[in-house]
Amino acid sequence: MDNDMKTKLLLSVLAIALAGTLRAQTEFAPIGTTWYYGNQESMMGDTGFTKTTATDSVVVDGKKVKVLISEYHASDGGVFPRDTIYAYQTGDSVLFYRYGYFHLVYNFGLNVGDTMELYNPDNKNCGYSDESSLSMLFVVETIKTLNVNGTQLKEFNLVTADVPSNFPHYYGYYHFIEKIGTTSSLFGEDCIADYFFAGIFGDLRCYEDSEIGHYQYGRVACDSLYVYDWEEYDRWLDSMQRVDVIDKEYLEVKLFYSQSDKAIVVDTRGSCEQSVIKIFDVDGRIVYCDVCEPDIQTRVAVKKKGVYVVLISNNLGTYYEKVIAY
Repeated sequence: MDNDMKTKLLLSVLAIALAGTLRAQTEFAPIGTTWYYGNQESMMGDTGFTKTTATDSVVVDGKKVKVLISEYHASDGGVFPRDTIYAYQTGDSVLFYRYGYFHLVYNFGLNVGDTMELYNPDNKNCGYSDESSLSMLFVVETIKTLNVNGTQLKEFNLVTADVPSNFPHYYGYYHFIEKIGTTSSLFGEDCIADYFFAGIFGDLRCYEDSEIGHYQYGRVACDSLYVYDWEEYDRWLDSMQRVDVIDKEYLEVKLFYSQSDKAIVVDTRGSCEQSVIKIFDVDGRIVYCDVCEPDIQTRVAVKKKGVYVVLISNNLGTYYEKVIAY
């Protein structure tokens, strides 16, 4: 065999080996894979988590699928089983078996500008019979590269391409990471599937498999539970009530939460000169403090759902009002 033939053969072997490596990196749910998703149980912040593990492979409708077993760990310590999901991968596409059919959930081969139609069978539990209410078209807005323990994965950001008139509140974003899955509510929650609107039902905390190891996506510990301390909150709120109170009408102020950009809005329609705006979270921490500007909306983005208290203070006293971020 001459040198040219040897070189071509070597390159072919390397190409095959590299292709095999790349395919292994994009395999969805190798046996033993574990996800942790935080689940906020109430607006007050009580939080548990869902743990899901790929436990086995079986055949469903002639296809070899991964068996994903989930259990919910409630903030009070209770543990409850959740629906078992059967995941089937063909090429770059991952489908979940739900209600007797396979439904597309991920396509790891998309490019910017590509579209992807997602189907939400969970909406049938809410009484929707019109098939057009169960699917939605998304378009890939951006693709970023994410380094996970030395493995380069694609992180997809999709936006709704066509908003049905009967579901305008579903307009928004859908994020997922190659191999790992979505960054919120992997398996849906009753009427609201993960690929439509995660609501308060959970964000990815941690992911782990035998190939890339342990990866913590969120700041919260994988298996942490949180129970809101009502007594502490009441004590803190009582301390706020002991200040001199300004009449809200005097300030001509409107407070509300904007879900579209997840921000608390302080709309000073009238004058609030020489006043200071402070916003506290449920733990009493100041998340915003600045001088109030007349006739300008103050928009403060908040990452945590729950109750916030807005205080507006000047030489006449302090006005306060609760706002719920959801």
